[in-house]
Amino acid sequence: MTSEALSQLASDLRREPGAPQRTQDDDQFASPLNQDPTELGHHPRTYQLEMLEQSLRRNIIVAMDTGSGKSLIAILRIQAEIERCPEHKLVWFLAPNVALATQQAKAIMDHIPSIQSRVLVGADGVDRWTNQWVWDQVLDGIRVVTSTYQVLLDALVHGFVRMMRLSLIVFDEAHHCIASHPANRIMQDFYHSRDVADQDQLPSILGLTASPIIKNKAGDLEVLETNLNAISRSPKLHRDELLRYVFVPKLILIVYPSFDKLTKSQALDSLVRIRASLNVEEDPWVIALRSDESTRKSAQLRKAILDHKTHCQHQLKSLNRKGEIIHQELGSFAADWYISRCVQRLQSNIPDYSTDFDSLPVKENAYLRYQLSGIQLLPSSDSELLLHKTHLSPKFHMLVDFLVGQESASFSGLVFVKTRAEVSVLAHLLSIYFRTRDAFTVSTFVGASNASGQRADISELVDLKLQKDTLADFRSGQKNLVVATAALEEGINISACNVVVCFEKPPNLKSFIQRRGRARKSESKFVLMLSADEDPKVIRTWQQLENDMQQAYQDDMRLLREIQAIEEMEETDMEFIVESTGAKMTLADSISHLNHFCATLPNRGFGVSKPIFVFNHEANEGVGRSIIAKVTLPISVDPSMREASSTPWQTEKNAKRHAAFEAYIKLYHGGLISENLLPFQGYQKGDSDPEIINEKVASIIEVSDQVDPWYVIAAEWRKAEENETCSEATITIYDGDCVIAAMQILLPCLIPSTPTVSLHWNESTLFTAVIGTQRCISYSRADMHRAAQVTSTLLSSVFAKRMIEKKLDFAALFVPPLFEEIQTWLDNHRGTDKVQMMMEKNLLSSANPGIGLVRDLSKSGTAFIFNSVQDAPDNLSELLSDGKSAEGGQPDNDLYLTVSKFPKRADFIHEVPIQNREQAVTRGTHVLRAQNCAIDRLPFKYSCFAVLVPSILHYIGVHLLTGHLCDTLLSSLNFADLSLVRTAISTTAAREPVNYQRQEFLGDSVLKFFASLTLMSTHLQWHEGLLSRSKDHIVSNYSLQKAAVKQGLDRYIITKPFTGKKWRPAYVFEILERKLPENRRLSTKTLADVVEALIGGSMLDGGYEKALGCLRIFLPDVPWSSVEQMHNVLNSSYQFSLHFPPQFSHLETLIGYSFNLKSLPIEALTHSSYLGPNTSSSYERLEFLGDAVLDSIVVSTAYAHEPPIPTHTLHLIRTTVVNGPFLAFLCLYHSTPITRIEMITNSLDKSVAPVETQRPLHIWMFMRYFSPEIRRAQQACLARFESLRDRVVECLARGTSVPWALLAHLDAPKFFSDIIEALLGAIFIDSDGSMGACEAFLEQLGVMGYLRRVMSGTVALYHPKEELGQLVDTEQLRYECSTDGSDRAKLTCVVWVGEREVARVEDGSNRIEVETRAAEEAVRVLKSER
Repeated sequence: MTSEALSQLASDLRREPGAPQRTQDDDQFASPLNQDPTELGHHPRTYQLEMLEQSLRRNIIVAMDTGSGKSLIAILRIQAEIERCPEHKLVWFLAPNVALATQQAKAIMDHIPSIQSRVLVGADGVDRWTNQWVWDQVLDGIRVVTSTYQVLLDALVHGFVRMMRLSLIVFDEAHHCIASHPANRIMQDFYHSRDVADQDQLPSILGLTASPIIKNKAGDLEVLETNLNAISRSPKLHRDELLRYVFVPKLILIVYPSFDKLTKSQALDSLVRIRASLNVEEDPWVIALRSDESTRKSAQLRKAILDHKTHCQHQLKSLNRKGEIIHQELGSFAADWYISRCVQRLQSNIPDYSTDFDSLPVKENAYLRYQLSGIQLLPSSDSELLLHKTHLSPKFHMLVDFLVGQESASFSGLVFVKTRAEVSVLAHLLSIYFRTRDAFTVSTFVGASNASGQRADISELVDLKLQKDTLADFRSGQKNLVVATAALEEGINISACNVVVCFEKPPNLKSFIQRRGRARKSESKFVLMLSADEDPKVIRTWQQLENDMQQAYQDDMRLLREIQAIEEMEETDMEFIVESTGAKMTLADSISHLNHFCATLPNRGFGVSKPIFVFNHEANEGVGRSIIAKVTLPISVDPSMREASSTPWQTEKNAKRHAAFEAYIKLYHGGLISENLLPFQGYQKGDSDPEIINEKVASIIEVSDQVDPWYVIAAEWRKAEENETCSEATITIYDGDCVIAAMQILLPCLIPSTPTVSLHWNESTLFTAVIGTQRCISYSRADMHRAAQVTSTLLSSVFAKRMIEKKLDFAALFVPPLFEEIQTWLDNHRGTDKVQMMMEKNLLSSANPGIGLVRDLSKSGTAFIFNSVQDAPDNLSELLSDGKSAEGGQPDNDLYLTVSKFPKRADFIHEVPIQNREQAVTRGTHVLRAQNCAIDRLPFKYSCFAVLVPSILHYIGVHLLTGHLCDTLLSSLNFADLSLVRTAISTTAAREPVNYQRQEFLGDSVLKFFASLTLMSTHLQWHEGLLSRSKDHIVSNYSLQKAAVKQGLDRYIITKPFTGKKWRPAYVFEILERKLPENRRLSTKTLADVVEALIGGSMLDGGYEKALGCLRIFLPDVPWSSVEQMHNVLNSSYQFSLHFPPQFSHLETLIGYSFNLKSLPIEALTHSSYLGPNTSSSYERLEFLGDAVLDSIVVSTAYAHEPPIPTHTLHLIRTTVVNGPFLAFLCLYHSTPITRIEMITNSLDKSVAPVETQRPLHIWMFMRYFSPEIRRAQQACLARFESLRDRVVECLARGTSVPWALLAHLDAPKFFSDIIEALLGAIFIDSDGSMGACEAFLEQLGVMGYLRRVMSGTVALYHPKEELGQLVDTEQLRYECSTDGSDRAKLTCVVWVGEREVARVEDGSNRIEVETRAAEEAVRVLKSER
């Protein structure tokens, strides 16, 4: 190798520890520097995105250092290809060995689970798939195939796979594509040989390599490029960032002495003697050939005898050769142990290794056992034989010296050896040697065979089954030292190491590069062990390489200083000033401004939260170059503002600043940056109140007192004196179908139509008052005077003590039905009659309907209800109302009246209180002396009517108030059903028969739905963060209570309960002379709730448009549009073309909906971490809308349920169903089967037969993302899901309670529920707002079915913590959580009620889960004690 070549190599792969730290401007991603790009555990670096972008344009070979993340580039490229290529096309990933093919196949499957992929290796029996139908079935429905090179070559050679069917071929370790390697044969025989006319049908090519040349011949790179029809590309635009994440280790040369003093290996000597004494004629294979007439004289037999070409001879020769290598490299003990172990395993036929000795012919196996039985084996104890230093090689001891010197808590190392036998022996030595056994946990790794049916080798000790966890254990730190063959050089995904040792010198430059790339941690070491007998020129070569690497580093530093000098000379005095505020941004602070903006974007833990910069360099390199920077903002930013570019600059730093500068200006003009050059927060214009920033609102405020509806009536009476007209309506009191009484009410104006009034006469009797049709009539003053007299007569029968004497200007007048003469009615019904007179006229009978109330004159005329007349009963003293019997005990010959108490209460709207019911039972029937009584001439039915008047007038007053509200503030809505308005303004404190709670529940959902829909359609460029903040402000109590006061709604809210205790007739003069109402204190939540109740009432009365009309009244600053217009805007905003990924047709089947606008499902399933092509935005906006749609469907369905569900239960239902963990579970559970064919090989005749298998396809599998953190979160959640699935399904299907604790244990990341809501939003837009289409999707998912279950009342809905809070009432409740201190960090939770420990649960996976379980246990304990 020439000095120039070494210098170039060092230049390409340089970066020594201790490079200067980059400034904040250079920070692209806030990831730890020791984060390994090959682990697929980070967001794609910009240099990886650069390579992806180039690969999408043309065929390239990605030449990047080992450890720089080439595999992630390939996966992203595959993901892009399968979305844009036809469904029948295949992507084929080629790897040089089985281990690498298997690893890459798993990575592809984990990252793109929505597509079907398959790995094909020799062990699958591919060599026996000799019919086209087998390949057709195996590849049916498959989108990505991963295999070794040979598998694809064979398939092409035999015509089972055509090159034209492939859309993309990925060549991992592409440097193999030379000479006669299968990789090159694929290209030469089946790619380059095609006609020019078919060029468009050829697949794209992506090569991956860390060493584009294996040897050091001029022109090798050009040959590789020609072979692959691709150009070699390394990250130039982001080379600095690449070097920032990839560290080149320090080169260390260890020169070990010769092995002259090594003791001999007894086992090896025995094996040599055995081989020398063998008689080939006794070999089972020779005997078999001689015994068969067909082969007795064959060339095969002659060759076996002359060349000793038999299986047994080969096995013994292999064991001998490997024993000699081990003896030379590791010493006599190592050779003795190795040969002894091989012989012991053969003799014991140990079945726990991958070597299946039963596959050897029985006679050959027995022959080998017999021949090797004479070898002297090592005793079982190893330690005794390690006492002599000469038993182990100096090379081994120098390796141990070095490793022990590197020991640390963070140590991770690889030792490369030449043979598989050395792997087994060296790993064993290190694990038992006294200096290393406690310092290192050792594992092994060798390559797997690519052929099926391969015969076993007795010299093989490595157990492939045991090594399957090697890489995982190494990544997790359970193992910290791996002994491996060259199989671990290339491609295999392994954690970065800080020590890599080449036990033998690398065979070529490729091995040197790839092995060194494994030592990619900061301050790592790359060790070459060289013999002292080595040619001095070789040692000088490695030393020269080290010097050239150091020199290249110094060259970098000089270039960096030159660039910094240019940065200082370039003019950077650009500035942007906002005239209205004077806010200013300069080029120097543009990046910090842009980073701040990106930090305010919605980020749920997995998305990219910083701008990404790429650079376009002109052809001239170095100082004086021309550089243009392009910045790309996170995908949640609208595409129109997502990218910006700079003008040409001489340095990347200033180009980067200018790109950020232009991007921020674009954001400002797009409305996402405020006049103060800060990220816009989304509040409505005009909201300058400082309270709005924190939504801090006092819970109680002063508002106007309630409007007195009778004031309007009183004023109208004064006007009516001139007009001499009024309205009349008949009020009829019913007891069931029986008419109790009827009167006409006269008012100066028409009143709103009122429904039936329910009146609770007593605890068992319910009257109804029906107010008939109103009509206008003319009247004279005499008529009005007589009507006032009738009203006075009527009311004084019950409320005489509460009336003002001689005042007749009642606000409401009552007259008898029109067919009676009023004056006659007055003459007949005024005053009272003595009982004696009525008895003389035979009028005192219970059958006489004209009997009025009985007045007990001995008690100031207390009113009773007449029952009957009777003589003195035996228990007279008990029954007399005054408790006195006849004087002196003489017989009493007087007559007596049996009577019942006339109700003293004036409130018949509410049911009789329980305490009053108990008193009513004790009152019973009373007896009055007839001589002490008088009876009203006014029949009882009128007194009954009179006592109900306060309740009836209160009811009319509420409707007058309702009508006044509808005629003023709500006049534009034209309510058809005024009872909805009455319900909306009735608070629970008012104790009206109805209250706003149910309507408020509905209105809250309607407001949220329209606020979300309006914001989505009005602000098409807003990201979800702005939409959510604006929506939260619109629907907040602050906004709604402010709107209620501003519009004067507070004057109509009914808060005072009607009791009737202090009721007195309302007089016109009193009402008009009354002082103006004073302010009252009212809850801001009540004000907001009433607004929402009116919105809900509007929805019930007139649907969407009337609800929007109500919103326009209270929130006029919000640009509410018609439903049709909003649908049109949203639908039009998605009328753009994106390539519909073929696999998304399965998604449509899965969700039961076929999209017209194919861009919608793509966006609905695009996570914010996705940075690839074929997308518009991430799913957050659609999820924002879908959340409102889901809430609307659930709320409206539950609200409409019959019988009506109580309000508190409605809230519980919404909490249960509109619930992230519940939706996430359904997302994980819901699936559709997808079929694939597997080929099963018959063990007897080796024939193959297809077997149809199915795997579930879930919605979450279609989510497009770039963050491997999501993949890990998915896998962890899936593991929990599998353990919980059956129990949760059982609870949802038949359980009596919501599985709160199980869902908390699932601990599903939010993106599972997000994509459900995003799909719901997408369906809503695509279907022009069809709630039916949205409900069908929710039905398919299982949401509606569970909603019906919870509405049935068979499921306990309270969350355990909420239920526990109710049980403990006022006692102090607290949860104490602690960890057990183990690696699993399981949680324990103790529930304390007061000072008492009520429940304790352990083994919790997260805080929510363990607290929920603890609450469940505490509820069980407390309930059992009651």
